[in-house]
Amino acid sequence: MNPDPIAWRDEESAVWFAGLVVGALLIRRCDDCGHHGRPDAVACTACESRTLRWVEAVGTARVVATVATPEQNGGHTIQALVELTEGPWLFVPIIGTYSAPAPGTPLTLTILRPPEGEPIPAFTVAA
Repeated sequence: MNPDPIAWRDEESAVWFAGLVVGALLIRRCDDCGHHGRPDAVACTACESRTLRWVEAVGTARVVATVATPEQNGGHTIQALVELTEGPWLFVPIIGTYSAPAPGTPLTLTILRPPEGEPIPAFTVAA
């Protein structure tokens, strides 16, 4: 498995990547209604407010769906659509397993630190 995708920060993603550097997965929370949104949200999907702030996710999720992509070396890369405990969905690598976890499988956050680029969130099957 090749868990080293390369990501680069820009002005819009700087806060999110800064959180990952210190081990925190940051998401957006609406100050008006408390709804949690994806890191790239510019408005609340529940009430349409634009008063969002960064908050740290607890670092747990459940699998919604998975994709296993074969690699030339005979292995495969597993990626999943996951639902964070707070509600937002992210598409992330799943590491530490040789088979795609079933929908509903509990996951725990880990931060990948590739040799190039920025750290990225990934998940492992919860123990």
